[in-house]
Amino acid sequence: MSLQRVKDGVLTADAGLVGEDLELLSPITIEVEDGKVRRIEEGREHGADDFDVVLPAPFNAHVHAADWAFRHAGLGMPLEKVVAPPDGLKHRLLEKVGERELEASIRDFLRTSLRFGCPGVADFREGGVEGLKLGLKAAKGFPTYVPMGRPKALDDPERVEKELRALSELTEFVGVPDVHLPDDVLEAVRDSGLRVYVHANENWRSVRKCIREHGVTEIERAVELLEPEGIVHCVILTDRDRELLEGLDPVVVLCPRSNDYYRLGNPDPRRFRDLRVLLGTDNGMSVEPDPWAEAYHAWIRTGLSPLRALRALTVEAASVFDLPILEEGRQLSAVGLKGLPLPETVLESRQRLAAHVLQLIKTSRVHVLLGVES
Repeated sequence: MSLQRVKDGVLTADAGLVGEDLELLSPITIEVEDGKVRRIEEGREHGADDFDVVLPAPFNAHVHAADWAFRHAGLGMPLEKVVAPPDGLKHRLLEKVGERELEASIRDFLRTSLRFGCPGVADFREGGVEGLKLGLKAAKGFPTYVPMGRPKALDDPERVEKELRALSELTEFVGVPDVHLPDDVLEAVRDSGLRVYVHANENWRSVRKCIREHGVTEIERAVELLEPEGIVHCVILTDRDRELLEGLDPVVVLCPRSNDYYRLGNPDPRRFRDLRVLLGTDNGMSVEPDPWAEAYHAWIRTGLSPLRALRALTVEAASVFDLPILEEGRQLSAVGLKGLPLPETVLESRQRLAAHVLQLIKTSRVHVLLGVES
């Protein structure tokens, strides 16, 4: 992988996927001026930086970057024993490790992400205000870091409100670990003015507990008390859950490789037909931050079409997090692939090209192309 900061120049490729609809152009020419895409057109110009395929840069919509310090520490353990606050394995480890090691872990996670050709992540940051500051410090120099803060005091609404006010000075987002918190705490999060993302319906044991204690699924409880912008996981989706989500149109962030790592199964993509779906690699303890592998897994294991999986990784994520896409007038944010053979069959449709890229990108040289202004 290489990171190329582009101020002015012309890029060409045998094929490109551009715009909100990932329109297929083959071949393609992209002119960049002062870091912005000035012109995109079908055809090839000589003397330009040449690629096999050009497409929008990916965005990893859900990670826990600090957990990278504890690679596979929870191998073979059930999910709840690994991640459930406050006594899950990862939380005990986070309490023991020093700030320098955590900062180094987050920084290495982000560097690894970039080596996979991914210049952007949304990171659930534990540790309250100090934990959020640590993430921002570690992410210095990383192209796009979206931190989702989390209050440390999750049982006291007054302390939560105080922490949320402090978090709001550093980020627009709050990441809630689950809905098994007091009503008044969840309501404090809802009323904070922050954009709320929450884990929900990841496994049947937790969903049944919610039904037993509150009479509703985790998604129903999240919708009622949090009014979230985004719901992470959604491995289980009841008919009632789907009706609620279709009516409210929140973002659904799927993490299929993490689900498989913990033997949780995967959701039925037919239930997400009318929903906005993004992809995240989830827990750095368990899964490496390779967004292309996540999209390939979503295609092969869950049945999302290759094009929809690629959309989830690129233009859909860009629309949610207000990031540039590969179109005229926008800041350049793309990846160029070299060493990727293109049989004629894959140039006949966006769907085939998406499948080809997701299947073979691991054999390519990936160049992250980001516009830089003068």
